[in-house]
Amino acid sequence: MRRGIVVYIEDKRDLLLQFGCLYTSLQYINAKNTDLIVFGTREALKKIPNDCKKYEFVPASVPPEFGKYPFINSLSCLLSNDGKVLDKYDYILRSDVDTFLTPSWNDFFPEEYTVGKGAYAFTDEVKNSILRVSNHFGLNHRGLHNLGSTHYGKPDQVREVCRLAVTIAEYLLTEEFKKTEGKWPGWYRGVTTMYSCEMALNHLIPKIRREPEKLDFESHSTSSIKGHPHIHCWHTDLLFSKFQFSKGKYDHIKKQHLNLQLVHDYCLYIALLSKEVFQ
Repeated sequence: MRRGIVVYIEDKRDLLLQFGCLYTSLQYINAKNTDLIVFGTREALKKIPNDCKKYEFVPASVPPEFGKYPFINSLSCLLSNDGKVLDKYDYILRSDVDTFLTPSWNDFFPEEYTVGKGAYAFTDEVKNSILRVSNHFGLNHRGLHNLGSTHYGKPDQVREVCRLAVTIAEYLLTEEFKKTEGKWPGWYRGVTTMYSCEMALNHLIPKIRREPEKLDFESHSTSSIKGHPHIHCWHTDLLFSKFQFSKGKYDHIKKQHLNLQLVHDYCLYIALLSKEVFQ
């Protein structure tokens, strides 16, 4: 059974540092059945190891608003001509580069389309706006909010969700947020792809399994890594923080002093190791 981890990357230092952590974690757990599939700009791909599956993707620029919202590329790259290569896999995990895999990934084969947890729909304003836009497109929204950015499922389903989500995102960026950025944590342009993926999932996927313990689990957790196949760096300065890592704040820490059975220490260990094997 073949699986693919799908990410998008540009030639930016922080993104490449984060990708190094994901790449190193996959190497560390020795997942023989999993390919790391990287869509990215030409300059970025030059810095990606050749044992990854690499596909050049020119960042979306039509409509012009896409050019000012780079997060759309993590969806639209799956819709490119090269995105068809994903169909040969049994499962794909579409995620971000600021993530880690743990040994639990090797036994993680959910039967249903699975997502992690999100944190963007806290207010009635946001939830009502999502329903309003869903109705505008004639979509069925089943009331499932705060769905995570990481999606794990059959390639055709994941790509179908991305296709509809890109259409919705175009509307949000060109109409809803044409004259305003909105304001977090209210209706806010900065999380357009989270809104659009939620609407697409509610409409297209009959059975959605939300597994916050399995996908997008917090990198600053002090709990055991067991049962957490996929870890995501949330916006925090707590250990493990991608921001502190990027600043070199952990460089003085000795890897041998870390407890690899704990999430935050495991992430730090992999991150420090990545500087040795990837940089």
